[in-house]
Amino acid sequence: MMTASNIFAKTDNYLRDTALSFKSLNLVFKYPLGTVKHFTIKGNGMVKHVYDIENAALPNTKNIAHYKAKGVQAFRMAQYNKRILRVVIEATAYMRGDFKVTGRKLTLFLPFSKVTKNKKKSRVDLAYGYNAKRKYHTIILDAGHGGRDVGASSKFVREKDLTLSMTLKLKNILQKMGYKVLLTRSRDKFMNLKQRTDYVYNRKGSIFVSIHANAAPRKKTKGVRYEGLEVFYLSLKNSKRIRKKRVVYRGKKVYSKSAYRKMVGRWKLRESGKLARAIHRNVLSHVSKQYTIHDKGIKRKDFWVLVSTKIPSVLVETGYLTNKTEVKKLKNSNYQINLMEGVAKGINRYYGLY
Repeated sequence: MMTASNIFAKTDNYLRDTALSFKSLNLVFKYPLGTVKHFTIKGNGMVKHVYDIENAALPNTKNIAHYKAKGVQAFRMAQYNKRILRVVIEATAYMRGDFKVTGRKLTLFLPFSKVTKNKKKSRVDLAYGYNAKRKYHTIILDAGHGGRDVGASSKFVREKDLTLSMTLKLKNILQKMGYKVLLTRSRDKFMNLKQRTDYVYNRKGSIFVSIHANAAPRKKTKGVRYEGLEVFYLSLKNSKRIRKKRVVYRGKKVYSKSAYRKMVGRWKLRESGKLARAIHRNVLSHVSKQYTIHDKGIKRKDFWVLVSTKIPSVLVETGYLTNKTEVKKLKNSNYQINLMEGVAKGINRYYGLY
């Protein structure tokens, strides 16, 4: 498969430096890199991750065979032909094969956890593993909108369909990690806001996460960028303002004063902020390994689904359906999985079970 490293290469973009960390193998070249292709070869309980770096050359003085890393049996590198430098990582633990090109630098991300011979296991099982401690936490997920309430929409997708697709993916990820998961809706069903929060209120959940997609207003504000991830949670300032409403829904008082005190209590506000920060940070760091994602930050609002629960609650706006670039990504199943993996990693971080 690999030829000798001293083959003459018709390029002067030589490998200048290499560095290994517990997360990645970094290769630095003389000039900015072009195309990098990745594929795998499986066999004998091991996966060979092959990276072909076009228009790159290997000096005789450079070698990575001496490098050692957890979950890696061997690192190999050689000049495959006159224009391709080939790097092979022989992994005995699961790795996705993700890589990142930043100018002259190529970063190859290393394994997460052990490979299993059970072919029925998904990459989610392999990437995160099962932790029995997670079974003590029940997570309630809410797919925004549904039925006759389509939410935001574009020519290509409706919010109610997108949120259901992502929520079901998140449920699958969390269950395989060991969490108990409940859904406010698991199909295209209409639920008003009161029905959603009643569902949460009457069940013993640990946290509540509502999944949504955003849309720019018809009259756009100049200078505002309508693109990116937003995570919302209830603020104490907002709760003081809405306390005057006495938990009124459609003109009727719907909760007792004692229940309402729990809904706007300091513990819930503090934990909701902690959960929002964990999800926000982990979605950005996880998705940015493979995709460009814009950050619109953590915000605080008095949305009904954030007010009328007794448990830590957040609302995640995954992106804008009115942004052509973003809606294309949001429709992509792999991008949805990446987003929901980020949410799951944030939940892990919140519980300290990562």
